[in-house]
Amino acid sequence: MKALWDSIVRTLVPVVVGAVLGWVTTTGIKVDPEFAPALTLVVTAAFTGVYYIAARLLELYVTPKLGWLLGLAKQPDYDAPSKDEVLVQHANLTVDEQEADIQAATSRLLRRDLRADGR
Repeated sequence: MKALWDSIVRTLVPVVVGAVLGWVTTTGIKVDPEFAPALTLVVTAAFTGVYYIAARLLELYVTPKLGWLLGLAKQPDYDAPSKDEVLVQHANLTVDEQEADIQAATSRLLRRDLRADGR
């Protein structure tokens, strides 16, 4: 439940910041009253996206402490399924689905190893 709350906060903060910046930016612009809502919407969406991307890049490449720009200085921590849960899910698959699942997992591991080797 904590991860859900964290993800909601980290989603809504950029939306609020983008809305405020979009509103402030478009207040002084004189345009047709019918066009004003569309302009505000586009500017708000642009500010929201730019703000979120900038905050995430700062958080990843400068310091994780800058995650507070998204409302929380910590990324949500989603619980990975336990090994038992994964085995039960795998056991409920058909033989063909199990083989495809194993091939996909093997492929992911190989790609990860190749990236780690710099190939």
